[in-house]
Amino acid sequence: ENCDWKLNMKYGGEKMAVNAVYFSFAAVAMGIVALVFAFLVDVPVVAVVTGAIGMFLGGYTQSFVRITQIGGPVKNKLVAISILGLFMSVIGFVYAFAHLTF
Repeated sequence: ENCDWKLNMKYGGEKMAVNAVYFSFAAVAMGIVALVFAFLVDVPVVAVVTGAIGMFLGGYTQSFVRITQIGGPVKNKLVAISILGLFMSVIGFVYAFAHLTF
C-alpha cells in the first residue's frame, strides 16, 4: 500500500514491446546459427558460443515478453518464438559441446 506500483499494472511502454519483438527474433536467429554451426558446418566452438547466447536470449525474452504491454495472440506468438529459439540453442549447444575436442 505504501508503494506506487500496482500488481495488476503492466510494466514498460511501447519501446519495451518493440525490444521484446527484436529479442524474440534474435533468440531464434541465435538458435538457427547454433544448429547450423553444430550440424552443417561442424565448427563446435562457434555453435557452443552462439548456443549459449541463444539460451540466454530465449530464456530472458520469454520472461521479458510477459511483463510488457503486449497482449493477446501477439504475446503468445512471441513467447512461442522465444521458446523455439531457446530450444534450438539448447540442441545446438549440447550437440556441439559433446563434439568439442580439447
